[in-house]
Amino acid sequence: MEKIKGRKCEFGYIQKQKTFQSLMLLLFVAVGVGLFLAGLLITGTRANIFTVLGILMVLPAAKRIIALVVMVPRRSVDKDRYDQMRETVSEEGVLYTDYVFTSPDKIMSFDFLIIQNQNVMGVLSEKKQEQAYILDYLQKGVDSQVSGYHVKLFSSDEEFYKFYRRMAGEDRQERDEESVAKQDKVSEYLKVLAV
Repeated sequence: MEKIKGRKCEFGYIQKQKTFQSLMLLLFVAVGVGLFLAGLLITGTRANIFTVLGILMVLPAAKRIIALVVMVPRRSVDKDRYDQMRETVSEEGVLYTDYVFTSPDKIMSFDFLIIQNQNVMGVLSEKKQEQAYILDYLQKGVDSQVSGYHVKLFSSDEEFYKFYRRMAGEDRQERDEESVAKQDKVSEYLKVLAV
């Protein structure tokens, strides 16, 4: 099932979700209509249990529609971009891609989200997103989990690579158990935050 549905924060997740949610929506609509028509044919009236069951199929279908509303405007990262990012980010770093998350006010997305050396670095997928809002929202969320982490946003891969190379050249931090535990906690929080 994961092969069809995709895994959160992994390459191709957005595209797989669009396909999966569309197919599930069609399935629930077909089952709902089928139940209604079966009840109508069997009893000769709309007032039957099959109609109720058919109407109840609207609930899971509505969930699929919401998932599609979140995913349809977004695109998965190209394989070449992903491979280049995967090569650049060191093994100590955590790389999430096709990262979509929500707040009470907005739906936001990153092409890449990297966690390393007490930094959470996001490459925005849409340039028109409100960076100040995203930065504030993520920083507050990360601060609620651990202290000492900094959130940084980049509007392009090149901007990120420039910062990352400089950070990798300057920061040669020892990874003790505490820093690994903090990174794991931030990583888990951000994965749960993703849609």
